[in-house]
Amino acid sequence: MGYKSDIEIAQECEMLPITQIAEKAGIDDKYLEQYGKYKAKIDYNLLKESDKKDGKLILVTAINPTPAGEGKTTTTVGLADGMQRLGKSAMVALREPSLGPVFGVKGGAAGGGKSWLGCDWLMRCCWAFPKTRWFVGRNNIKDSRESVLVTFGKVADSYGFTDYRITDDGIKFTNGSEIVLLDLTFYPQKDPMFERLGSKEFTGGWIEEAGEVHYMAYEVLKSRIGRHLNEEYGLEAKMLITCNPKKNWLYKHFYKPHIDGTLPKDCAFVQALVYDNPFITPDYIRTLESIGVKSIRLRLLLGKWEYESNANQLADYDAILDCFTNERQTGDGVRRISADLAMKGRDRFVAFNWTGMAAKLAIDKPYSTGKEIETDLRNESRRHGVRRSNIIADSDGLGQYLDSYLEGIKTFHGGAPAPDNTYFNLKSQCAFKLAEVINAGLLYIDCPEELQSTIAEELEACLVARDVDADTSKKRIIDKREMKAVLGRSPDYFDPLMMRMYYEIVPQPKGMRVHVGRLS
Repeated sequence: MGYKSDIEIAQECEMLPITQIAEKAGIDDKYLEQYGKYKAKIDYNLLKESDKKDGKLILVTAINPTPAGEGKTTTTVGLADGMQRLGKSAMVALREPSLGPVFGVKGGAAGGGKSWLGCDWLMRCCWAFPKTRWFVGRNNIKDSRESVLVTFGKVADSYGFTDYRITDDGIKFTNGSEIVLLDLTFYPQKDPMFERLGSKEFTGGWIEEAGEVHYMAYEVLKSRIGRHLNEEYGLEAKMLITCNPKKNWLYKHFYKPHIDGTLPKDCAFVQALVYDNPFITPDYIRTLESIGVKSIRLRLLLGKWEYESNANQLADYDAILDCFTNERQTGDGVRRISADLAMKGRDRFVAFNWTGMAAKLAIDKPYSTGKEIETDLRNESRRHGVRRSNIIADSDGLGQYLDSYLEGIKTFHGGAPAPDNTYFNLKSQCAFKLAEVINAGLLYIDCPEELQSTIAEELEACLVARDVDADTSKKRIIDKREMKAVLGRSPDYFDPLMMRMYYEIVPQPKGMRVHVGRLS
């Protein structure tokens, strides 16, 4: 036997009309200013005209937030229930309550402006057009259940709308329409192309917190909307995207074209600030205004897209984006290959084929055996006439294969001393050089469009200098562990781009020429 979820239990509770609540509390109708069936304001004159004895006040407070979110609201509701059970007359006043005990799900959108818009739009569409199918997609379906479903309940309640029910995978309406919750998590090994979305058909949909969603998910979903009863109702395929400012594919495909006046006519960019929401409390605004990190404050409070994400950022983000359009860098230059090898785990085997400062993504695949790596690199070098000394690869954990299969290639050890002793190590000097090349507009990256946002994200996240320690003046970047923490994955594309800079910082033998013959 299955157990009902918290939200299912909450939905089954019968709400009492506000007039009944007022009557139970001894409040005359003349003091009520009703807002629908279940809400009302109370005239302050009640305080002056009532002859009832004052009750006792219990103030529940705590440090906010509590470690597990189990504090003030839960305690308050439980206390009121207990006093009612003891025969006491109790009334609760909650300010910005936790959504767990109130709506059945812990969490919810802060402010709720964008989420309210999405839920309101989808509810209206579903009810106006019976048997249509819509979606809400987030990076994590758990977040959808804990935010979208809660906000939807609030929206429906504000209209007195009850012709729906919550299901395991979304919302179903009594007229046959439905809203499906989609998991847009990026699984690079299992489903790198989001093929799991390819068989679905939707009338339209909404991507919430799109800054956390992979660009490919957006591309696939675009092809799946406008395919379910759209012709019958004469509906255009529409997708709502809500997000906070973030320098990723949203910046490139929507914000920048909006600013430049090149946004396609079938797209619209609408900026909504916290000050535009009349229902936001002054305390919430003051909380945002008090955020100590300037970049976060500018993003969340003022909706700034052109934020300086980090004072230690080495490469300008616009210059990073330009890397994918610098076609002029496809001219003459020495041919080289840089590769990030992977034989186990979740990392990828990635290699770029270089002509000068033009990098073409040549290999991009899940981890491989040593022999497969050797074969792929050998084939790539023969195809483009790259001699072994012009191939550089990260050799960590692959020593035996490099000795036997890939003898003669450059092995990159990021922790080795830097040629310039003002840098912490070799990796740091290469990273600083890569940032220099990017900022000068000298790097061109040739890769599939769906990967551009991923690579740009890695370059921004990894080209970050570590604050100089008190006892050293050496320049260094954040370490691999910190990069993974920011990205949620290994920087598989950044590493080979960075390693290529070895040839720019280490003096090369004079008279070096491109070798175009076969490898021995």
